[in-house]
Amino acid sequence: MTKHETTALKRELAKHEKGRGKRYPAELKARIVAHADARRSAGESYAEIADELGLAFETIRRWCIARTPRPTPARSAALVPVEVIAAPRAAVAIVSPSGFRLEGLDVAEAVAVLRALA
Repeated sequence: MTKHETTALKRELAKHEKGRGKRYPAELKARIVAHADARRSAGESYAEIADELGLAFETIRRWCIARTPRPTPARSAALVPVEVIAAPRAAVAIVSPSGFRLEGLDVAEAVAVLRALA
């Protein structure tokens, strides 16, 4: 892009009210993104481009990033074999206040013991 294009973009931007949440026409936005792409390929940073045009750095960066499609993760509809493994038996230990200890019970057995003791 030439100095003339930069000047034309600045003149066009000057016609629009600046501020948070202000919308720019899609055609102008596309021209700015094309300008920024050309400048970025020449080694300029978003900050330098934003300074030159009088826009916020984040605005330029977001506009340029937004039009770049994000890669989507590959998805497969193929079935995958699954091995079902029996859940290990949960070992429960009951310890009384006096130190008596009952170990190796499953949950149902532990509940039965506690009910019997109550």
